[in-house]
Amino acid sequence: MLDSHVRSPTLQRRAPPATPPSWESAFQAHYVELCEYVLRFVGSAEAAQDLVQDLFLRLWDSRGPRDATRLTRPYLYVAARNRALKYLRHRRVVTAWIARVACEETPPSDTPEDLCLRGELDDAVQQAIAQLPARCRAIFVLRRREQLSYREIATRLGVSLGTVKSQMWRATLRLRTKLAPYLARPVIPEDRAG
Repeated sequence: MLDSHVRSPTLQRRAPPATPPSWESAFQAHYVELCEYVLRFVGSAEAAQDLVQDLFLRLWDSRGPRDATRLTRPYLYVAARNRALKYLRHRRVVTAWIARVACEETPPSDTPEDLCLRGELDDAVQQAIAQLPARCRAIFVLRRREQLSYREIATRLGVSLGTVKSQMWRATLRLRTKLAPYLARPVIPEDRAG
């Protein structure tokens, strides 16, 4: 006879954990509808495709145990909406900046000191670009000097769109680090600051 406070353990069958959707199946299942969803926010099919591709690229780069959650439709829609809103905020800032610059007066002609400083900066920029790794430099030059889109660069070099984006990001970080002394804001003397 068993004591009333001692219970025999019952074996419960647990369902095996659901296998997370594969990246390929998630991409195929949601890519088109996410592009259409983002298109409603941004109004540009190319921008919508870039944003959704970038979303999947970022998720792939940070893949791990949370993939089962992150590859679900609700998560992808929220992430896509957030990217679209961030894109719109950035576009508003750029538009405001362009409008402000268009309204500003033309700066007075350059002084000899300005010309000298500009020459130093140009030399530093050229040297920093020359020191980039070969693929990184090629992609950066095609984007900044030849004004090619990421997609055009990928096609011309025979690399993936993700490679182009990551190499541009690396180039930007390296150039920002190399050119940091030139990018610092000038210090205004106290007697002129007020």
